[in-house]
Amino acid sequence: MARKLDIGAMLGDTVSKLNTMQVREIALDQLEENPDNSYAQTGIDELAESIEVIGLQQPLVVVPVEDGRFRILAGHRRRNALEKLERKTAPCVVLDADLDPSLRVLILHWTNTMARGGAGLTAENTFAAAKEIKEALVDLKQRGVIELPGKLRTYVADVLKVSEAAIARADAINAHLSKAWKGDYKKANINDSVAYELSQCDDTLQRDLHDLYKGNVCLLDAKDVKAHKKAAAAGFAPLKCPKEPYYCIEPCVGTDKRAAAVKRGECPGCCHDCDKADGCEWVCGRVSKSNRLNADAEAMKAKRKQENEAFEASPLGKLRRRLRETLAEYGVHSYRDLSHVVYNNWLWTDDPTAYHSIYLSDLLEIAEQFGIDLQELLFGNPEGAPLRQLNEQMQQAVQELPQVDGNDHVCVTGLNPYGVCGSAQCCDQPYACCIACPKPCNSRCGNLPEVPQPAPIWHPYPDEKPEDGQKVLTLCHSNYVRDNYGAFVYRAGGWYLPEFPDDGLMTVDVRWWSAELPPEEGK
Repeated sequence: MARKLDIGAMLGDTVSKLNTMQVREIALDQLEENPDNSYAQTGIDELAESIEVIGLQQPLVVVPVEDGRFRILAGHRRRNALEKLERKTAPCVVLDADLDPSLRVLILHWTNTMARGGAGLTAENTFAAAKEIKEALVDLKQRGVIELPGKLRTYVADVLKVSEAAIARADAINAHLSKAWKGDYKKANINDSVAYELSQCDDTLQRDLHDLYKGNVCLLDAKDVKAHKKAAAAGFAPLKCPKEPYYCIEPCVGTDKRAAAVKRGECPGCCHDCDKADGCEWVCGRVSKSNRLNADAEAMKAKRKQENEAFEASPLGKLRRRLRETLAEYGVHSYRDLSHVVYNNWLWTDDPTAYHSIYLSDLLEIAEQFGIDLQELLFGNPEGAPLRQLNEQMQQAVQELPQVDGNDHVCVTGLNPYGVCGSAQCCDQPYACCIACPKPCNSRCGNLPEVPQPAPIWHPYPDEKPEDGQKVLTLCHSNYVRDNYGAFVYRAGGWYLPEFPDDGLMTVDVRWWSAELPPEEGK
């Protein structure tokens, strides 16, 4: 059996014998590019940096032409890198001008691949290079210059330093890829894998896919082509999934699982048209995923509903409703009615568990903005009307009701059987009735239920300041803690620790203060 020819050794020996490895320095302006060169001119900057650091490792290979000029067979990138470095000459191996044309073709490709450590061909030129090498080898074999035992494709792959499978793919692409897709392949709009998979499709499918992906070729990959091909072979599947949006082109998948069921008449073919897709063993992955997402969304919706129902029944939910009702009396129906300082939709959202509850400082801002007493805002009143409005109604009632006694102490609630208000005779508060007064006292009307202890009265700082030397409860703000309470002594515009009222000056950002201090521990 004849031994396989070592193409590399043969070409290396040929170059050595023809030139005895003599290297000449040739001016760069005497070197011209080879019009038959199909190798990519990329990475010039990186090559120039390498040459500057370690020098040129391989000379160029050239052949003489007319007028004392030389044509490059191998070394186009090296020549351009030297020019970038402002070199004037390049070391070259000069081949004979009458060198066998077929050998010249082989040397052109072999020296380029050897210099690059690989083929270095652009994708669309792989077939052309393989064709040139194949024709050159056949010519040399027919003229008895060389013997080529075995497959010709093996020698072509050896020269190009690629696999035989890559040569086979290049042949298939050239032979079977449609003209329209070859245009995209030449422009590098599709890669080798996509081009090869398309070349394995019939002309009709290639035409349909080109029409489908026109303008969106970047969405197509080799896996999609295989899926389209499988769907087309099934016969019942659409070219594109019907539920995908217009900007997303997805092939029908899972056709092999449903093919037998469709043939038996047990499956409509497209899972989107089937009311039994949920739980079906033949369901496609997209519908199965959609069903899971829908089930998860429904479960989350039910969970959120349950959480919100529990919230509405909680004390915090009741307080939220009371705050909303009180604010509605003042024309506040959404966060848009509030100042930019308070941006909180928790009061009005239908999904309160998805939001953080309102801060006390925000409530104080709201109370100040609309002039609402904080106790009124938080607790309302037994009749359900704002205290201020109720007090105005009581004042009006006092003026309209007949005078029962000489002191105008009229029971406006009608609870006193004699129509006389005994509490008003010893009260100096500007309220017509105890029901509107937030302060508990010993003279409070006995006909009314006992009211809870009122909330502290907060003053905005620095608009309102405590007396000098007064110990107060403060509400501070910082970048780390929004509501921070603490007792301080106010003196000469500064805040001091109560334990060190003379030299305990603190750097705090006080927003509010109240004279009503919390009880001390143990009392």
